[in-house]
This record gives sequence, C-alpha cells and structure tokens, in this order.
Amino acid sequence: MNHLNAAPTGLVDLFASDAYRLLHLLVSLQTETVDGKRIRESQEEIAELFHVSKGKLNPLMQALVSSGCIRKYRARSGYVITPLGSGVVECMGNLNALAKRHEEPGASSDAK
Repeated sequence: MNHLNAAPTGLVDLFASDAYRLLHLLVSLQTETVDGKRIRESQEEIAELFHVSKGKLNPLMQALVSSGCIRKYRARSGYVITPLGSGVVECMGNLNALAKRHEEPGASSDAK
C-alpha cells in the first residue's frame, strides 16, 4: 500500500480517497473467526499500519461506517467489512485491471 503522500501510480491511486485506501487496508486485515471475517486490530494498530495519527484515522473510520462500507463488530471488538465495502474494493480493482489492459502493448487508445 502506498503512503498517503506518495504520488499516484495508477488509476486507482489517482481516483482513490484516503477513505478508500483505508477500506482497502481493512479488507487486507480481515481474519476468519467463528463468526465470519472481521478486523481484529485496534484503531491504534490500524493508524500505525496506515501511517496516520489516530486523530486522522477516526474521521475516516466514521465515514466508512456512515457510508455502510464497514460496521462495528460488537463494542471494542473490531470491524466487519460489509457487502457494500467489498463491492467498492472489487469495483476499484476492476478499474485497475481495465487500466492495465489499456497500457498493454498493442492496446489502441485511438479506436475509431
């Protein structure tokens, strides 16, 4: 994952907000439990992995909860990626794959 201040390296990086980048990180942190997949890391641990302060992380987490991309998993027990959140990550992955196909040798951007 790119640091927040890194230059964009592809379409996903170019169009991705900090909230999306955080969602992408959270998806990668999911672990399987008896109740299904969830993120067990604390906000302090997530902030460290995301290279931001907890003060910068909190509004991003709240935005992801408000948007319906993640939800709290019991009080103080982590988060769960919702189907909407998984769909957002999948769509952005499709965008990245499309961009890579466009960059392949022989791909024509002047199709008439």
